[in-house]
Amino acid sequence: MKIRNNEELKLFEETLDRCSDSVLLVTRQGEQYDLADPAQRYLGIAELLSRTVEEEPELFTSSVKDEMAFFEYFDAVEKKSA
Repeated sequence: MKIRNNEELKLFEETLDRCSDSVLLVTRQGEQYDLADPAQRYLGIAELLSRTVEEEPELFTSSVKDEMAFFEYFDAVEKKSA
């Protein structure tokens, strides 16, 4: 996943705020950030912003509700970029 502009960043943070459980960002090097934790959130967002497409980290949610929130996020981002 890649955040391409401030609007996507704002929407991403709003989606994280809607989540009720842990949302893990895992890099290809194995680093993990729990984006539910405020300090780790900023480190994780910095990772997202600094990585190339080939190095993009992956998101993992621990609840179906949170997963659905991210499906809605990805759908909104796709519609805005079309």
